Amino acid sequence: MRARAPWLAWLGTWALGSVALACGSPELPADLGDDPLDAVRLIDAPALLHLAAALDDPDDLTAEDLIRQPPRYVRPPDPTPLYDQVEAAHAQIPADPGAVPLRVLSFNAGLLDRWYPFVVLQVPEVDVRRERVPPMLLDDGWDVLLLQEVWDQRDVEVFEREAARAGYLVHAGSPRAHEGHGLLMLVREALVDPAGPDERGEELFELQRDIEDFPGPAFVRGFLSWRFRHAPTGVVLDLFDIHTTAFADYFTTRDTQVRQLGRAVRRVADDEVVVVGGDFNGAPYAHFDVYGEEAGQPVVDWWRNTQAYALLLHYGGLTDAHVAAGEAVDVPLSGTVPEVEPSFFDEPYGDRTRCDGLRGGFTVSDCNSLAFRQFAASGPPGRIDFVLLRDASGRVWVDDSAVQYEDPLPAEDFEASDHYGVGATLRLPGDL
Repeated sequence: MRARAPWLAWLGTWALGSVALACGSPELPADLGDDPLDAVRLIDAPALLHLAAALDDPDDLTAEDLIRQPPRYVRPPDPTPLYDQVEAAHAQIPADPGAVPLRVLSFNAGLLDRWYPFVVLQVPEVDVRRERVPPMLLDDGWDVLLLQEVWDQRDVEVFEREAARAGYLVHAGSPRAHEGHGLLMLVREALVDPAGPDERGEELFELQRDIEDFPGPAFVRGFLSWRFRHAPTGVVLDLFDIHTTAFADYFTTRDTQVRQLGRAVRRVADDEVVVVGGDFNGAPYAHFDVYGEEAGQPVVDWWRNTQAYALLLHYGGLTDAHVAAGEAVDVPLSGTVPEVEPSFFDEPYGDRTRCDGLRGGFTVSDCNSLAFRQFAASGPPGRIDFVLLRDASGRVWVDDSAVQYEDPLPAEDFEASDHYGVGATLRLPGDL
């Protein structure tokens, strides 16, 4: 087994030592059960139906039950029928030759470089990447950038300088809260109607993995929001940027966090368009329920970890842009990666040529050199970064969607981040 970075070995032990808290009786939202969407049965909810199909006897299980008493799945919840429905519905959107493109990127920048007593948390090559990635992203033609893991004020300041040069507005939240959530939103200034509205918000999650804050690295997770009128079309856009709790074991905390975000999305008026981006730390599909090892222990509950994606779609009424564009290939590709063997710790999936067949399918993977150096064989490849859409008018078209920034930085042998990004081009009609 190849050696891990000392901080990662400690972090893995820390995570495993907290599993009892996650799998026992975690704290639940005070208002769980108050929302009508809590009471919807899995078999009656399009976004949750595939979860019911992974149970032998779903009975009358509801969305609330998934959070309060997560079931033990007997087979992998397979979202393929949901993907097919979303893609078919999207194909029925009428063509609008006057629609205006909006290029949206969700990207975990991986600029983690933080220390506290006895521990240093640092993603490899962070010094080079914090210098080169901001100008690269802002010169690549994105209209909206929804970024995660821009943790420190010094990195925010770099993005602010590059934003001023390239013509972007910036929303990082309040200085004190930003240190905890590390979120950053950038919008091309020419797209924001100066007549308004221009409303920027910040909300922390009710439930946290408290050890991440203290004695950990001062993480307090949440989401940013930004509401403005899109100047070229007059459409009011509501943007959300999110980063939920990591580690498969913390599925209940993550489920409550996406419920909180989803309910905020639902409060947006139907004549406005919602775009959500972020690192959700939960993929729509996992082929194995037990996969990989961390600190010498098997990593479990990958099937329960897929609940967050389904719950967010359910509570938020959201559509996955990658699925709508017909680009979601994570389900069939997941089945091509075998169970972990000792060789997986020395080479991605035991044979780096396997990575050729996985390109474009996942945003986290051992094929990413930075991820491999930190997390080799500790989890399956996953599509955990998303651009999601809520369009009550049914007229916003997803022109394309693709996994971004898979290649190494120019003249380097490592990538821009330990995540790949996902970018989508939406087309906004001008008369909503």
